[in-house]
Amino acid sequence: MPNSLETRPPVYHHFILLVWEERDANGQHLTWRFSLQDSHEEERIGLKDLDELTAFLERWMKSSSEADSNTKEMTK
Repeated sequence: MPNSLETRPPVYHHFILLVWEERDANGQHLTWRFSLQDSHEEERIGLKDLDELTAFLERWMKSSSEADSNTKEMTK
């Protein structure tokens, strides 16, 4: 019988993060931009600021955890 306190190994997911600074014609900082690329897929996601990056990652983590939980429920 499996021990309920038993932990499973962590599940890793890799993204390639690109970060760049946009500047005006005088070289002054305008903003930081971001893009993420899933290391398993060709899709690249452009994000306009840090808040958008954070919101994307929070949604992604929630949906990934829910999908993993649903898979575990189906295998019981």
